[in-house]
Amino acid sequence: MENPAIYSHRGASAYALENTWSAFCKACELSVGIELDLQITNDGVILVFHDDNLKRLSGRNLNIADVDYDKIKDTRIGKRGRRKLSDHRIPLAYEVFHWAKEKAVPLNIEMKESFSVHPDGAEILAAMLEGLDDVHLSSFNAELLKKMKKLKPDIETALVIKKNFSAARMDDMHWIDSVHLHKRLYSENLLNSLKSLGKKVRIYGLAGTERILDQLSPVVAGVITDYPDRIKEKMRPPV
Repeated sequence: MENPAIYSHRGASAYALENTWSAFCKACELSVGIELDLQITNDGVILVFHDDNLKRLSGRNLNIADVDYDKIKDTRIGKRGRRKLSDHRIPLAYEVFHWAKEKAVPLNIEMKESFSVHPDGAEILAAMLEGLDDVHLSSFNAELLKKMKKLKPDIETALVIKKNFSAARMDDMHWIDSVHLHKRLYSENLLNSLKSLGKKVRIYGLAGTERILDQLSPVVAGVITDYPDRIKEKMRPPV
């Protein structure tokens, strides 16, 4: 059995600020894929940023979906108390896509809720994905993934599930190719149910110390982690 593909969560976010060029370059050094988050501004500019609001990483209480890019393009981001000295800015998605294509870095792209309120968000992103090969789209929003599947039928779609999820719900979700679930939801019953429906499975929230990694189910196609180096070491075949 091949080892599951490894994706660094928001870049190698255990070692660099999440969703920044530093985190992405570190992930590239570790030779793993990258999970990243996308938001879209009011005027249709797609950014790499996790939160709907800028406050946690910038101190500015602004919802990305409500503002134009010019208002936030020079915003410094960083941990509290360090932002004034930070040289981190919010990356533009098209620049990250271009870089990933040149470096042959696989991407797990999570679409955040700002796309569900922007009238042209899905179409703008679909156009930007042209020419990208090793990429899949994920979201908590099944209807958003359905829209993306219509626009880009050849791109894999992954539903991020929550607690109390029932695999039976997937029967009618023919547009969903795979499921992403937190390690707390990991169970052989759920994984086997998803396998019977023909869905790939990826696990997130892993730190590299979990016991499940010793006997990871063959159903698991990938893992998403802040610590890709630990996972690689854990999965290294014995000499």
